[in-house]
Amino acid sequence: MALQATQASSVMTVLGPVPADTLGRTLMHEHIFIDLARITGDKTQKLFELPLAVKELADFTAAGGATVVDVTNRNLGRQPDRLVEVARATGLNIVMGCGWYREPYFDDEVWTLPTSRLAEDIVTEITDGIGTGRVRPGIIGEIGSHRDYISPVEEKSFRAAARAHLQTGLTITTHASQGRVGLAQLDLLNEEGVDPARIIVGHCDQYPDAEYHDTLARRGAWVQFDLIHHKNAWESEKAVRNVCEFLARGHLSRLLLSHDVCKRAHLKTYGGVGYAYIPTDFAHQLKAAGITDEELHTLLVINPRTALTGQPPVRAQAQ
Repeated sequence: MALQATQASSVMTVLGPVPADTLGRTLMHEHIFIDLARITGDKTQKLFELPLAVKELADFTAAGGATVVDVTNRNLGRQPDRLVEVARATGLNIVMGCGWYREPYFDDEVWTLPTSRLAEDIVTEITDGIGTGRVRPGIIGEIGSHRDYISPVEEKSFRAAARAHLQTGLTITTHASQGRVGLAQLDLLNEEGVDPARIIVGHCDQYPDAEYHDTLARRGAWVQFDLIHHKNAWESEKAVRNVCEFLARGHLSRLLLSHDVCKRAHLKTYGGVGYAYIPTDFAHQLKAAGITDEELHTLLVINPRTALTGQPPVRAQAQ
């Protein structure tokens, strides 16, 4: 029996809601415009050129891509009105993030306002939109923490994200880099009443521990390998092994893939792999390792749609 998406579900993009079954091939964790340089001082960690963004995303469109989830939020240089321009120029569905990133990037409001007020602010963005075009987010995140722990002020951000999710239904996507902190993030969000199936734990491939990935999946969360922007064969081979190991443990329906383009070196213009590497070169490497076309379709189309809507595909009745 074939699988089909539920017809009633939709996803909010910067141009408005679209039917979930039209999302197509989707990248779940990218940045089109971002400013990490405000903290790092490294100007190469700033993406701001509209024509360059359109040029780079054209490769993804040519590779059959249809949707990009931009998880740049308040503290990272989010530009909602320019995302609208990119969406119109490329024809892509662009899903925008909201909430706050992590402690080094927090503005004063995160430190001074109570959790309830932070949650209200997120909900207001989701319901009323932001920017001159009143652009509405379609995902909460990326919500981040330190590598090994969640600080008190980051806990406020996570709890606010959880409460906003419970009011709006938007999925939460996290930044959990270089360690097992994704488990603590999952604990905290669960404590607030968030279903693990609506939580995406980001950057899991930066801590390539199969047991960590297995634990997250068994608890029902999405495991995201979103640092797939390797320029050498050794790193690419490791990424393929990570995917194959995770699928061998029976977790095909819990995995998401993306590049996390966030600085110039990741763009093809500057020698990186750009936004089209996963549906092209990396997909070929996965197939060479034994991943089937049906499994690739699940990874690139079905899983993102399910993660964004919370509504898994339903089985069509046999003809």
